[in-house]
Amino acid sequence: MINTERTKELRIKRANTDWWLHEKAMVADNGKTYITYCTDMGEIHIKELDAKCSKVPSRDYRLSKLNYSYSDEHNTASLCVMNSGKIFVGYTGHYVHALKYRVTEKPYDIFSFGEETLIQFDGTVTYVQVFENTVKHELWLFTRVNYVNWQFCYSRDEGKTWSKPRNFLHSDDGGLFYIDIRKQHIITEKGVDEQWLFALYGHPRISKDHTIRSGIFNSNGILTRCDGTLTELNLYDETEETIDLENLDIVYESPEGTTVRLLDVSPTLPLRVAFAPFILDKEDAPSPEHAYYCSASFRDGKWNVSEPICTAGEFLTNDVLDGSQTYLGGMAYYYGVGDAGLFPLFHKPTFTDRIFITRFDGKNRVVESYLSQNYGKSYELEQVIRRVEEKDVKTWRPIVPVYAQDNMPVYWHEGVYNCHTGGWHCDAVMLVEYDD
Repeated sequence: MINTERTKELRIKRANTDWWLHEKAMVADNGKTYITYCTDMGEIHIKELDAKCSKVPSRDYRLSKLNYSYSDEHNTASLCVMNSGKIFVGYTGHYVHALKYRVTEKPYDIFSFGEETLIQFDGTVTYVQVFENTVKHELWLFTRVNYVNWQFCYSRDEGKTWSKPRNFLHSDDGGLFYIDIRKQHIITEKGVDEQWLFALYGHPRISKDHTIRSGIFNSNGILTRCDGTLTELNLYDETEETIDLENLDIVYESPEGTTVRLLDVSPTLPLRVAFAPFILDKEDAPSPEHAYYCSASFRDGKWNVSEPICTAGEFLTNDVLDGSQTYLGGMAYYYGVGDAGLFPLFHKPTFTDRIFITRFDGKNRVVESYLSQNYGKSYELEQVIRRVEEKDVKTWRPIVPVYAQDNMPVYWHEGVYNCHTGGWHCDAVMLVEYDD
């Protein structure tokens, strides 16, 4: 349970929305929380917070004064705090053929970022996701290219040089727009290993495929099924081989006349994927009154879908008919209470099955936490964290910092939402529980 007596609210002003990229926020080994965000002017920023002591001032650094001349929810930044303490931030735009990035020259020093560098791609680049593979001492970069391809490249010198991008997934007819990737730590007989769980799916309206699929890349780059079965695809291959969808596990397959929106992928064990099904009417338009939230957990060799957790209530925008009216408030998985459960050897449903949801409850926009006592089969409301009664103010996109502790359990976006236009105005609102 969140201790509201110590809770204070912090805001990052004009910190605009984002969706399909990780990591967005991280607690580093120095105990500081780092958050990347984009402003309504297209500026790329990084914020450093001390969630334990309110007397320690936060720090903020602007990495890019004007990123591609406009603000869009596709050009926010991906964050990676390396074991060395150096911080990597990569960012892009919606219609450009390059990825920009900067790396700090000193550990944990956001005022020591080096010069901006480019990685060129053979098409438009969106949704960059950067991680450190500490087993192979590499940076791994995943991104979408030309809307239908997903490419991978790596760096063995902390971002100074990169391998040639490799196409590992191709989607005909614009089917698989989105991949959500999360790094996980796993316990093995030899110690701690790393793996990258991902879920992919198509646009709820535009795609012909309304199925969420999942797979895992192990630390050697080999694609595996969720039960650990190896496939022949390897991220390091120089061939043209791409993912065969038959080698992926089906998380959720929409019944005829319905579709689904992917919401989150768990960064810790057990494997979990969050999503929201809803109905398409005769005009192929979504029906928000039928949308609800679900969580799938991988147990007994298959994905098991939970009972409906709660209704979504509304879409964030209803007057834009390009498919963006299918965006929902959002959902985020949390590790636990107290020190983060990085390597949960034993499943503790009270501590590892908390989720955060933003939605419209029929009267107000709310931020809520839910808890499962039966290993993800069902969830019950734990707490209403935020209730917004203003008519035009919405809440969306809850985010839990990677390696989070209970001092900063969640943050979310709050304000006016206008998808894709750059015309939204919102803040990132953080729930902070100071120790002092």
